[in-house]
Amino acid sequence: MPVSAKDSGFEIAKDGIVGLVVGYDESPPSRDAVAFAAGVARRNRAWMIVAFIANVPAAAAMAPMTVPLVTADAREPDVMAGLAELGVQASFQHAVGDVATELERIAEEAHADAIVVGRSASRRHAYAGSVTTRLIRHARRPILVVP
Repeated sequence: MPVSAKDSGFEIAKDGIVGLVVGYDESPPSRDAVAFAAGVARRNRAWMIVAFIANVPAAAAMAPMTVPLVTADAREPDVMAGLAELGVQASFQHAVGDVATELERIAEEAHADAIVVGRSASRRHAYAGSVTTRLIRHARRPILVVP
C-alpha cells in the first residue's frame, strides 16, 4: 500500500521544487509545458515526469486501447533525448483514463511539487471544461499553466 504524502512527512514545495509532473499530448501547448518544466527542473536540480495520458471515456475503457500508447511510444525517445541534452533527470510515463485524474494520481504517487500543463487550444473547452480547469478545481498541489 503506497504511503500518502500526508503520512510520509512530505510537504509540497516546502524545500523548493524537487519534482514536477508534466502533461504531454504532442500538442504545441504541451510541448511548451515540457520546455518550461525542463527549465524549472534544470535550474532547481529537480526531476520531472513527462506523462502521456490516453484519454479514454469510461465506456470505452473496457475495449483494448493500443493506438494512443503506440503514439506515445513513438514520441518518447524524442522527448527524453531533448531533456537528457539539457541535463534534466526525467522519466516518461504512460497512463490510460481521465487526464486530470491520472495527472494528479501520478503526481501524488511521485510526491511531485506541482503539475505543469499547457493552455488548452480548443474553443470547445470554454464550454465543456478543460483538463486545466479540472486540475485547478480538484488538484491537491499547485498547477502551472503555460500559455
